[in-house]
Amino acid sequence: MDVKGALTGTDGWSLKPALVSWMTVAIIALLCQLPGMVSFLLIPLTLLGFAAASFTVLIVAGYCLAKRRPRKGASIFLIVLLPALLWRPTVFAANLVHLGLTAGFGIGQLGTTPRVKDNSFVVYDWSVGFAGGPNTFLIHDVSDEIALPMAQHKLPQSSDNGFGEECAGKVQRLVGHYYVCTI
Repeated sequence: MDVKGALTGTDGWSLKPALVSWMTVAIIALLCQLPGMVSFLLIPLTLLGFAAASFTVLIVAGYCLAKRRPRKGASIFLIVLLPALLWRPTVFAANLVHLGLTAGFGIGQLGTTPRVKDNSFVVYDWSVGFAGGPNTFLIHDVSDEIALPMAQHKLPQSSDNGFGEECAGKVQRLVGHYYVCTI
């Protein structure tokens, strides 16, 4: 729906603009996680674009309400509201895709991956992007000890490549034996 269509016509519901907005936010959330220049340039542009688009959408929704078209105004307001309401599930889905790219294909991380000999504890550097942020790491821990406080660890400290002390008990389980640690 374009702005001209929003300002003219009859009052009616439309979820298509809100769904397109949400899909756009989901794609940008994934792209902003990937390392390199794309992420570096896309994050500030996204913030500026979201601010400008939100301001414009709120003005158009207010205009529709003033012209006594509440359904059209609410439909337009959903363009901003739907991505905000679905932010956590969107970031979770982007993290799962990022996990697949990182663990499955070896892309989506910075630098090399420190590993133990049997690959029971692997750390991937996710210190880039939207959902990641500075000092964020994806940890694959087969023993699941990284989720426990350091005092409850049974394996020697050398098995966690130095991440046990920083991340022990402060991780969020992503899926399976994969955890996200923000130091």
